[in-house]
Amino acid sequence: MIKDKIRHLARIYLPVYLFEYGKMKIIYAGYSPIKRFYFARLFLNDNSRYKFKGMFRYSGIPELVDKMNVDMAISEVGNYTMAYFRNTEGNILPVWATIRIAIDRPDEVLFHKNRKVTHFKDIIRRINKHGLSYDVSNDRKLFSLFNEKFYKPYIAGRHGKEAFIEDLKVIWDVHRQPFMLIIREKGEIVGMSFCRISGDTLYLMRVGLKDGNQEYASHGAIGATYYFGVLEGKKRGCKFLDLGGGRAFLNDKLTRYKTGLGAEFEPELLPSKEYLWLWVNRRSSYAREYLEKNPFMYVDRHFRLVKSSAEEASG
Repeated sequence: MIKDKIRHLARIYLPVYLFEYGKMKIIYAGYSPIKRFYFARLFLNDNSRYKFKGMFRYSGIPELVDKMNVDMAISEVGNYTMAYFRNTEGNILPVWATIRIAIDRPDEVLFHKNRKVTHFKDIIRRINKHGLSYDVSNDRKLFSLFNEKFYKPYIAGRHGKEAFIEDLKVIWDVHRQPFMLIIREKGEIVGMSFCRISGDTLYLMRVGLKDGNQEYASHGAIGATYYFGVLEGKKRGCKFLDLGGGRAFLNDKLTRYKTGLGAEFEPELLPSKEYLWLWVNRRSSYAREYLEKNPFMYVDRHFRLVKSSAEEASG
C-alpha cells in the first residue's frame, strides 16, 4: 500500500521525453522505461531518437503538446491525477486490460473447427507434430524450478534490458491452491504456467519456457498452454480462461494473438489498475492516419472499456 501511494504521488511530477523519427514527434511523460520505449516503437520506429526535456507537473503536460508541436503524447496517470486527465482532451487507456476466453461452449465452437485457418488449429497441429502433452501439479519444489529455470530466463530473453521480473514466490503464497500447468514434449518438461482458480475462472498467471529457449515456442509450447488451459478449465467446471493482460492497441502482436483465439476484453475496469493518457494532434495527418489503422481500447465516462472508432481517429 505504501509503495502504491508513493508511486501515485510520484506521478504528480513527471519526467518528459521527446521522441523523434523523421518528421514525426511524440512525448512520453512518466517513469517507466518499459512503457516509454514500447510506445516509441509502437508509434514511431526502433531507431527513433529521444531527449529528456525535464520534470513537469502533470497539469503542465497538455500545454507541452502545443509548445513542442508533437503528433501524439502519452502520460502515466496516477490516482491523484486521474480526475484531471479524464477532464482533459484525450483518452484514458489501461496499461493492461484483462483478456479471457469463454470456455463453457462446445469444442466445435470454442476451437473454430469449422474454419480453415485459426490460431487454435495451428496450435493443435503443432501439439500433434511435436508430441506435446500436459499434466498439473501443486508441488512447491516444481514451482521453484519454474521460477528459476523457466519464468526468469523466458522473460529476460524476451524483453532484454526492459524485462520486469517479479517475485513470484510472494504471488504464489498469497493465492489459495495455486498449481502448475506443465507442458511436455515427448515426456520432457519444456514449458510451464503458474495458475490459480478463483470463482468461475482459471487464471494463467505467468508462463515460461525451459531455459528461455524459444525453440520450444516454435514447437507450440506457449500456444499449448492456452489450449491445455482450456481443457483443464473445462474439466474443473470453469466458465472462463483468463489469458492475462492485453495492450490497449489492438494491433499489438500479443493482443492480436490472444483475440485471435476468440478471447475478448473484460469491459469492467478497476480504478486501482494502471492507466495512461493519450493525446492526439488532430492537425497531424500522421497521427490521424496511424489511429485510423490502429484502433485501441479506452475508458469511457462510465469507466468501461470501449473500442475507438474511425470517426474518433479522424476527429
